[in-house]
Amino acid sequence: MNIPVEQMKAAYDKHKNLKVAADELGMKWQTLYWYLKKYNHPVVGDKSKYGTSKDKLASLSEAHFANLIPEATNMNQARYQSKWDFELYGLKIDIKASTIHYAGKNARQQRYCFSVKKQEKYADFIVAFGYSGDVIKKCFLFPQEIISNMTTVNISEYKSKWSDYEIPLEDLRPFFERYRPCDARQ
Repeated sequence: MNIPVEQMKAAYDKHKNLKVAADELGMKWQTLYWYLKKYNHPVVGDKSKYGTSKDKLASLSEAHFANLIPEATNMNQARYQSKWDFELYGLKIDIKASTIHYAGKNARQQRYCFSVKKQEKYADFIVAFGYSGDVIKKCFLFPQEIISNMTTVNISEYKSKWSDYEIPLEDLRPFFERYRPCDARQ
């Protein structure tokens, strides 16, 4: 098999899926992965195309954050399963998403449920978007210290102990701007 590495990179970049790209090239995905890693080509995947419904919601939330704060660096474009989603002014920011839903059969009110069990160790802040369909209804900003050692954050559709961390979307960018180095503010 004499497939040029550049052709392997192009096929992977086109599909962002190892199996699909390898099938196009007529090779096993494991072989393609090995060559991509050997030649330092990022293997990042595209959960918006082939992921679960939760993966697609996560991808949508990351796109919304990128639109709100375009100067943030998307770490998922550089590394598959990055430990946090964005970097901005030296901060590590992870994005979470949840649709509002009933927590169980007998639940009387709906809630958002955000899993933070891994990122609370790595991210300085977690930005959590609460969705109805693909529309952001609520935005929460959690400092790492507040969610330290937690696995999930459950937020009722009504008043919750977490309501203090709700932030209007238009305030998100100005909040992070405060962390911009002084010499870069103009």
